[in-house]
Amino acid sequence: MLKINLKISAIFLVVLYVIMVGFFYNFYQHLVIKDAKQEVVNILNTTKTIRNYVENIQKPVIYNLEKEGKLYKDFFDPRILSSTYIVKTIHQMYSDSLKMEHHIPYKYKLAATNPRNPQNRADKFEKKILEKFRKNKIKEFSTILKEKGKNYFFVAVPTERNKPSCMRCHSTPDVAPKELIKRYGDKAGFYEKVGDLRAIISLKVPISHIVSSHIKDFLITIFIALVVFIIFFIFLYIIYKKNLKLQARKDLLLLNQNKLASMGEMIGNIAHQWKQPLAQLSFILVNIELNSSRGKLTESKLKEKISEANAQIAFMSNTIDDFRNFFSSGKPQEEYAIKDVVILTEQLLSATLEKNKIELSIDIKNNFYLVGYPNEIVQAFVNIINNAKDALLEREIQNPQILIKTFVKNSNKIVTIQDNAEGINIEPIDKIFEPYFTTKFSNSGTGIGLYMTKMIVEKNNAGKISVKNLHTGALFTIIF
Repeated sequence: MLKINLKISAIFLVVLYVIMVGFFYNFYQHLVIKDAKQEVVNILNTTKTIRNYVENIQKPVIYNLEKEGKLYKDFFDPRILSSTYIVKTIHQMYSDSLKMEHHIPYKYKLAATNPRNPQNRADKFEKKILEKFRKNKIKEFSTILKEKGKNYFFVAVPTERNKPSCMRCHSTPDVAPKELIKRYGDKAGFYEKVGDLRAIISLKVPISHIVSSHIKDFLITIFIALVVFIIFFIFLYIIYKKNLKLQARKDLLLLNQNKLASMGEMIGNIAHQWKQPLAQLSFILVNIELNSSRGKLTESKLKEKISEANAQIAFMSNTIDDFRNFFSSGKPQEEYAIKDVVILTEQLLSATLEKNKIELSIDIKNNFYLVGYPNEIVQAFVNIINNAKDALLEREIQNPQILIKTFVKNSNKIVTIQDNAEGINIEPIDKIFEPYFTTKFSNSGTGIGLYMTKMIVEKNNAGKISVKNLHTGALFTIIF
């Protein structure tokens, strides 16, 4: 039968669910960042392509128009000849369209160390990246940045290196178009060489926007996981309830088996208890008959013998009452003195112990009171003492003894039952409390006595039972 601890299972499922939520969160975050990175790289590559088109196709066409006299020599309009201006304008239009469609907003920047537009000047961080690109240490760069308490996903790629066509506007001021000088001055953007890497282009995307754009997928995933966990827990709960019912039936069956086994022993004990009073009654009747036949049966003699017979009958009746109380069940909890339980145990077992010449000693150091089922506690004591008796007889112990003690220690109410049967040869010793475990032959023991004893003490009477070996024998300790 599958054993399930519902509390531990629930805690395990909650912890597992929290771990899975964390896993899904990280998974979606990495997935989104990966997708965002690919999208950003595609945008940057498109930006590079636009710049390359301006530099390699559009500018040469305009310069040829100047040579052909269709444009004057010092003509310069950034809307046509500045790749930086053109790309920035295109990107701004694209970014605005994203905002209108409630998509993730990108922050575009062209960062250079010698820009004409101060807005494009690279900061320390961007300068380090640009230097790595110039030395061909990296081909692209991405990282997580934190600015003003917010996290950003940052991607950068280099622009195309200077070509000869770039030198007209970036070599020296004297060869640059006059309109360019007039617009930007003759200080910035000059004195570059063919092959120089002028700038990097980058995009920054807020992490929160990335995650929020996919939060719906994340919530659906964890909701489905939650439903699965709830269904699994319900399944475990159903199994748990079935196990409880099966365990209850099993315990009831074991209890009945133990009762029947105890009943067999108790009937034998009753027989032993009644042998002496029956023999005494028989002697009284014979005595009355002899006195009557000899004419010596006086009224006083008859009353004396009747009194003796009544005494024996009363003893037999009390014996029956003791055993009847032992087998009674279904009573509510009651307060009882531990001494009464011990004395009743002694009365129930006295005949069989006397027959086998086993000395039962009782040491009531403290007669404490308990609330529970006294008849069940008697049954527990009987089971322990019967096991001790069997061990003493099997090992043919000289001067066999069993000692019952009751005392209070550190506010604990304790009963100990000790024998001198040389101990229990089982490892681990607690195995004797398992159901159907027995060291006796199959026709001598059921293996449920000590299991039921543990059930009676711990489950029904809020106690705790343990056993250990001393140098002389076994010591059972029951703590209430």
